[in-house]
Amino acid sequence: MHKPILAIFDFCDTIFDGQSATFFLDFLESKLSIVKKIRAKIIKKTNKIPSSDSKRYKENLMRVFYGIKKEEMDKYAAEFYSSIVANRLHKNAIEALLAHQKSGHIIVVVSGGFEVYLRHFAKSYGIDYLVSTKLEFKNGAFTSKIAGDECLGDKKVELLGSELNLKEFDLKNSFCYSDSYSDMPLFSLVGNKIVVKNAQSTDWIDDGFKVLKVDGSYA
Repeated sequence: MHKPILAIFDFCDTIFDGQSATFFLDFLESKLSIVKKIRAKIIKKTNKIPSSDSKRYKENLMRVFYGIKKEEMDKYAAEFYSSIVANRLHKNAIEALLAHQKSGHIIVVVSGGFEVYLRHFAKSYGIDYLVSTKLEFKNGAFTSKIAGDECLGDKKVELLGSELNLKEFDLKNSFCYSDSYSDMPLFSLVGNKIVVKNAQSTDWIDDGFKVLKVDGSYA
């Protein structure tokens, strides 16, 4: 019996044009009162945490959203998906995803973006598995924290492995799509490595990679 084949996709700058978490935080900020908008701008200006410390950096920016009710956050996430995410999806990447679906491959999105809005993408496109960063809620309200680990780098493989038993799949014939060298741990899992080419440097790739160029058109 043949093992199923995976098609693993990064999301930001691979399927989505941009960094979706940044877009989402800006979207949430637009929903704040004037007083909180001013506070958000002050936090951004005085944020001394380097962006390389990604989790702490984002959690500091998200302090201004503390206490947002989960139902309200879910409503904002749905609006964000329909008004922004759905209109910034790389056509070439979506076509590749749909081709894998047609071939019967198992589609997995593994992203540092937030599950709260990515689940709407997953539902819209029939994604089999979504592995992503989760926001923390306690007593029905946002704590301004990320729940557990951010889904980046090596953690992508760890979190993917907690969702799927990778031994059950034909990894040699599976696929991974990403724009970034930081996803080398994901690329190393599979036999077919595809770099999604935006404007970034791809000096780090070798003959073991194929390139999918995105041309700025949206699905």
